Amino acid sequence: MAIVISDHMDEDVDFYVPPGTDATQAILDAIQLARVYGVAHIVIRGRLYVYATANTSFLLDQSLHYVFEGDGLAEIVYVNPNNITNPSTMIAVGSIATQEMNKATTNASVTGVLKYSTYGWVVAFRNLRLVNKTSQRWLMITGFPYNMHSTMFYFEGVEFFASIWLNQTTDVLVYNCYVNDNELLFDTQSRELVVMGSRFENSAGLAMSPRGWAVIGCTFVSSETYLNPGVDGNNGSVIGCIFDYGRLITQGADNLRVVASQFQNVSFSGNGGYVQLVGGINYAIVGCAFESHWNVQISDLYRGNSVFVAFNTFDFGTNLIIQVRDGYHVDSIVIIGNIFASWNYNSSLIFITGNPGPGSTTTLLTGSFKMLYLAFNTFINASGTKGATYGFQIPNGPRIHGIAYVNIALNGTYAYIAFNYFQNAQGLFDNGTGQPLGFFSLQQPTTNVNGITNLFFYFNVNENNPIYIPSTQHYTSAFNMGIANTINI
Repeated sequence: MAIVISDHMDEDVDFYVPPGTDATQAILDAIQLARVYGVAHIVIRGRLYVYATANTSFLLDQSLHYVFEGDGLAEIVYVNPNNITNPSTMIAVGSIATQEMNKATTNASVTGVLKYSTYGWVVAFRNLRLVNKTSQRWLMITGFPYNMHSTMFYFEGVEFFASIWLNQTTDVLVYNCYVNDNELLFDTQSRELVVMGSRFENSAGLAMSPRGWAVIGCTFVSSETYLNPGVDGNNGSVIGCIFDYGRLITQGADNLRVVASQFQNVSFSGNGGYVQLVGGINYAIVGCAFESHWNVQISDLYRGNSVFVAFNTFDFGTNLIIQVRDGYHVDSIVIIGNIFASWNYNSSLIFITGNPGPGSTTTLLTGSFKMLYLAFNTFINASGTKGATYGFQIPNGPRIHGIAYVNIALNGTYAYIAFNYFQNAQGLFDNGTGQPLGFFSLQQPTTNVNGITNLFFYFNVNENNPIYIPSTQHYTSAFNMGIANTINI
């Protein structure tokens, strides 16, 4: 049975709160009344204000399921009219039931059975606008000291003008929500997060550390808006999302999949945002479109494994940049079936190079790759006119010139360049050296770059673009058009 709280004196209202006054006690009374029913289904009508104090306003415990639902689009505003110096969060999740179960016995099997009764515990918010006007960063914080991983959260049709920080959760669903200038953070030891059909804008953020998550059909708008899988935000997928000047950044998320997403700049003039994947392994970027100065940068690779980039469009100033940490290697780099469309003064090139290790201020380029497989890609000058291409400046390191469609400044063991189309560059030239754009370059900006041990070119079409390699670099070439064969077949 729903319990109605409102700032309107309607006939069906259970708890009336005069407009602008503190609704804290009314909400607490409604939660207490809900214990009769076992589920706290609380309907908010109109706009309710909760006055901040030094203590948490609402401590939700596992004795009830909670559903907070707006009648229409209701609003809860967290304010601090009493000027509390350090206001507490408005909502927190208590762990009284969990603690009592752990104290019931020292037998782990028995406590395990007891705690099973709390699994699937649900806290839900629907059709609400949540607003935080206090100095407290987080409107809601959750987390258990006994690693329950049993809390299920459901957010539907919620407008977040407030930030939330949820820890140690399981099965969180965010559906058709809106976030403005605030952050949704799903953090430590969480599981199974799904965010669908939601919009983040005006410096809003979605950050997560769960193992196993998916962001599907969401929109990220404005330059400071971000999607940020954290250090242990592993085994996640970004599917069918739109980044309109937004950013995709990581700090070590493993097994990340980015699929069928658009990275562009439609709503704002100027340069687009960027993709910056740092420190993880087994990245896969498949079927995406990058346009308008969207650099795709995969850096600080140091734990082996692979990078897979396939069937994407890199257009109008979007470079693909892959960097291996000094002293480490990546096992496999696969770049297959992409189109790189350069324009005059807006080049879309490939750079494979290095970056410094932690604590170092200099890039030495002592990293390496074992296997590079670059195949079935198309490289074109989409503008059809003469203009400059630009290189990549390694932070605290040398500049890698953009003198070819594919630029490598790193040691490698095997590199197969096969079935690619390198269109005539039609007057494109490197801005730093003035050299005409080539189809392939191996650069040695430091003495640590010796070259690629086994370099192969097969079945490529190259339309009169030069190759830039040192005299010490040998390669094997066959079945190509526009590349001299080194062996007779």
